[in-house]
Amino acid sequence: MKKWTTKIYWQVILLTLSLSGCAVEQSESLRIGVNTWAGFEFLFLAEQKGFFKEENLDVKLIEFSSLSDTRRAYEHGQIDGLGTTVVEVFYAREQSPDRALQIVQIVDASNGADVILSTAKIKDGKTLRGAKIGLELASLSVYVLARGLESFGLTLADVNTVTMDQISLGEALNNKTLDAIVTYPPISVQVQHDAKLNTLFSSAQIPNEVIDVLAIDQTTIKKRPNEIQKLLNGYYKAIRYTQENPQEAYRIMAEREKITPQELEHILTNELHLVMQNEQFEFFKQNGTLSTVVDLTDKILRQTAQIKGSDHRADIINDMFAK
Repeated sequence: MKKWTTKIYWQVILLTLSLSGCAVEQSESLRIGVNTWAGFEFLFLAEQKGFFKEENLDVKLIEFSSLSDTRRAYEHGQIDGLGTTVVEVFYAREQSPDRALQIVQIVDASNGADVILSTAKIKDGKTLRGAKIGLELASLSVYVLARGLESFGLTLADVNTVTMDQISLGEALNNKTLDAIVTYPPISVQVQHDAKLNTLFSSAQIPNEVIDVLAIDQTTIKKRPNEIQKLLNGYYKAIRYTQENPQEAYRIMAEREKITPQELEHILTNELHLVMQNEQFEFFKQNGTLSTVVDLTDKILRQTAQIKGSDHRADIINDMFAK
């Protein structure tokens, strides 16, 4: 009798632990890393307005100071997905071959938001030879600089690059310890408040090349597809809310970006093309815009020796949520 009671006791304990483990796994937050960028503000707006709760989604948005910091957090397993660029997805695949980051949604196409700014003494890009240019290393900034220099008849070997985070870049340019920087909002807006600068190059000159995306780890996609769809649902609810309540939405998002609502509205309506739900298929379809960008990005990053390893293009795009 005692043996039977003991056996039942341990069966109950093991069953309880098993159920407890399942509960923990199911309730674990979906961790999404995001850096400061106008296009990603709709994620934070969705969180603030309760749209993720409406979707019954437990998501944790983790903010980082730069694209490269966000990427490194993914590489170290600290987040499940991130708001990022196609360039960073390639870097992540290169630096963490044991993980497979995949693009699941297009957030926006930069149409002038990413820029090369210079001090007043540098009038045009052709005079950048030998200049000290600040940028985030191993990030989209290298791609933008390479494309800008190419348009001036120069290469990365013709300039001196200095690695800094975005906040430090603005300060260094204003202090004239750098000749030029590669930057984007809100820093590009803030830095031009304080100094007379020249815009030498912008993403408007390479339309649809600089694309911001939502990228998720392949294992997470396989295990938690419903949560990813809920994340997207909340995100698009935030965009619709902005369309219907622009004054309040721009006020909330601009406060986080530390710029004025008018400046944020200008960025979102003039310097970015927000890619809506009904446009996703056109980007994701075979031989569509996204595959073209992926091929070009791979080419530029290899030409500039930013990546050297395996070809990741075959499975870098996941169209599950775009169909």
